[in-house]
Amino acid sequence: MSIITADIEWRQGLPYCPLFQEFYISPSDEAGSHESEFLQKSDLKQVWQSLNQDCPSFTIAETGFGAGLNFLSCSDLWLDVAPQSSVLEFFSAELFPINKVELAKILSLRPHAYTLSSELIENYPVPVAGIHSLELFQGRIRLHLMFGDANEMFSSISQSANQEQAYYNRHPVDLWFLDGFEPANNPAMWSPQLMTTIASLSDKNTTALTGNIDNKTISTISDNLQSAGFLVQPIEVNDLQKSTLKALFVSEQSQPFKLNNTSGAIQWHLDKLVRPPSARDQEVTIIGAGIAGCTTAVALTKRGFKVKILDRHTLAGQGGSGNSQAIVYPKLSLRDDVLPRINLRALMFASRYYAPFWKRGLGQQCGVISLPENPKIAEDFIQISHRFSDCEDFVQLLKNDQLCYHSGISLESSIGLFFPQLGWLPPAIICQQLLEDYKIPLINADIDHFEHQLSDNRWHLFDTSGKLAHRTDILVVATAYGCEKFEQTKALPVTQLRGQISKLPAGAKTKSLKTIICGDGYITPALDNYHSCGATYNKGIFSTDLRAEDHEMNIAQMRHTDSGLDDALENLNVTNMQGRANFRCTTKDYLPIVGAVPDFSSMIEDFGFLRRDARENSMIKGTYLPNLYINCGMGSRGLSYAPFTAELLASQISQQIPSLERELIQGMHPARFLIRDLKKKRL
Repeated sequence: MSIITADIEWRQGLPYCPLFQEFYISPSDEAGSHESEFLQKSDLKQVWQSLNQDCPSFTIAETGFGAGLNFLSCSDLWLDVAPQSSVLEFFSAELFPINKVELAKILSLRPHAYTLSSELIENYPVPVAGIHSLELFQGRIRLHLMFGDANEMFSSISQSANQEQAYYNRHPVDLWFLDGFEPANNPAMWSPQLMTTIASLSDKNTTALTGNIDNKTISTISDNLQSAGFLVQPIEVNDLQKSTLKALFVSEQSQPFKLNNTSGAIQWHLDKLVRPPSARDQEVTIIGAGIAGCTTAVALTKRGFKVKILDRHTLAGQGGSGNSQAIVYPKLSLRDDVLPRINLRALMFASRYYAPFWKRGLGQQCGVISLPENPKIAEDFIQISHRFSDCEDFVQLLKNDQLCYHSGISLESSIGLFFPQLGWLPPAIICQQLLEDYKIPLINADIDHFEHQLSDNRWHLFDTSGKLAHRTDILVVATAYGCEKFEQTKALPVTQLRGQISKLPAGAKTKSLKTIICGDGYITPALDNYHSCGATYNKGIFSTDLRAEDHEMNIAQMRHTDSGLDDALENLNVTNMQGRANFRCTTKDYLPIVGAVPDFSSMIEDFGFLRRDARENSMIKGTYLPNLYINCGMGSRGLSYAPFTAELLASQISQQIPSLERELIQGMHPARFLIRDLKKKRL
C-alpha cells in the first residue's frame, strides 16, 4: 500500500531529482513566477470567467504532480476569477510523491503562494498508493492526488476497460497538463499507451498542453498525441532550445476492446440508459437521516443540488448513529485486495473529513491504539509497520513504554499500532450539525413505499398511512437495513445485526485514559465520568432493551484485550449499568452498498449467460431504475465509511469522473451480489 517517495537532493538551494536528472524548480526561474508555464499558455482566465450555472465544475488532469506548482498556480487563478458556486476538480498523478517535510521546504521558495501552499501542506496525504481526495479552499477546489503510475491511475478511473466507454455517462476531462520530466529521462510519462488513455477520457472540447520539452524529442511526443486522436497545433519554440505543444482532441479512436479473461461481464456496472448532463436544479431526496444520509446530503448540496432528507424521527442521527461516543475504527491488512484497500482509503478520508469537527470541540481527536489479540496479529502489526514506515503521521508501531505514555494508563502489551489522527465523535450531533451547517431541511415522514411515475418522471413517496408525502427527481435510500421493506431494494442481501455498548463508570485508574484502546472490543476516554465500551454482535435479536449478559461480554472483551486494562477496570457491577442498543446493517462481504439500484429482473435475464460461463466477457450494460440510488451496509464502521461513500455517490449522481478506482467502485456496487450469484448459479 505504501509507495516510494521521491529522493530529493538540494543543489544550490534548489530541489533536484537525481532519478530523472532534473530540477523541480528550474534554476532559470529561481525567483519564482506567479503563474506556471501552463497558465501562461492557456486561456483559462477567460474560460473560467465565463462559467455559469450550466457548467458548475471544470476538470483538469495532470500527469505529474511534482511539488504542486501547477496546481497552486491554477488554484490562485480559480479562486480569483471563477464563480463562487463552481468547483475545480483537479486530478494529478505522481509515482514518486514528495514527502510533506520536503514539500513544505520546496514551497517556501514561493512566498507569494504561502496561504494556498499552507493549506495544501496541512491536508497533504501520507504516501499510500491510490487516490486521495482533498477538499480545499472552502470546498471550491477538490484535489485528487493519484499516487501511482500515471497510465495505471488514469486507466483505473475509466468507467470501462473498453476505452470507447471510458467516460460513459460522465463529464470528460476539460484540460490536460502533460507535465513529466524530460522524455529522454522519463519515457513512460510520454508513452503512446498513456496518450491513448488520455484520449479515452477526452472529448471534442478537451485541450492538452505540455511543459517545455527538449526539441530532440518533441516530434515523438507530437506523433504520440496525433496517433491518439489529438490535433497538434504549431510548435512554440523558446530561447532554451525547448518547445511546448498545444493539442486539441478531434477524433475518438477505435480502440481495441481490452478484456480481462477472468473479469466476466465487464460492463454490468454501467447503465444502458444514456443520461443527459445532470441539472443542478434537480431535487434530491434522501430517506434516512443517519450518518450515511447526512453526509450524502452534504456532498450533493456542495455540488449544487437541492437536497431534502426524510426521516421517521424529528432529529437526525437517532437510529444506529445515536451513540454518544462512536469511534473512527482502524483496521489495516497486509493484503492488497478490495476490502482492505477500501477500508484504508475510507479511514484516511474520514480522518480529514472530521478534523474540522474535532477542532470545534465535537468529540476528540485523541488517537486510537490497536492492541494485538494474539501472537499472529502481533506479527502482522510488525509487518504493517514496515509497510507503512513512511506514514508515521497516520500509523506508528509503539512499544510498551510508548503505549503506556500515549494511553495514559499502564498496559502490558509489548507492541501496538497507534493512529494519531483518529478519535471519537458523537454521531447524532455530527448529523445534526451537518444539516444545520449546510441548511438542509429534515422532514419528519415515515416512508412506507415509493413509485416512479412516468407522467412527471419523478419518484412519489408514500407514508405509512398511504398518503403521498413527497415527490422528487432523484431518490437516495439511506435507511440501513430498512431498505428491506422497499420493493425496489428488498433483494439486496443485508442483515440486521444488534449491537450493545456499555457505559462504564470511570475509576481511579481509568480516569487517566487519554486514547481509545481497541482489541477484542474498544474503550474510550471518559466523557462525563463514563467510558463507552463495546460492542456486541447479536444476530437474531431484535430488541433494543439492554441485556446484562451483553454488558458482561463487553467488559470481558476489554479485560481480555490487555491484562493492564483488566487491572485498571477493577470491579464493575452490570446491574442497572447504562448503555445503548441498536442495529447495524451488514453485508455478506463486509463492504457498503453504494450506487444505482439495479432492475433485478432485467439484470437476471440479461446476464443469465453467466450461469453457463462465469468467465464470459460481454459488452452488455446493466439495467438500473431511473434516478434511484442507495447508500447503506456499513456495519460497525459507519463513521469511517460514510464520508467516503457519500462522495462516491455524489460524484455518480453529478456525473463526474470518480476519484476512486473502477475495481473499488464495483466492490461496493449494489449489483455485485446479483452478478456473483449468477456466476455461482444461485439464481
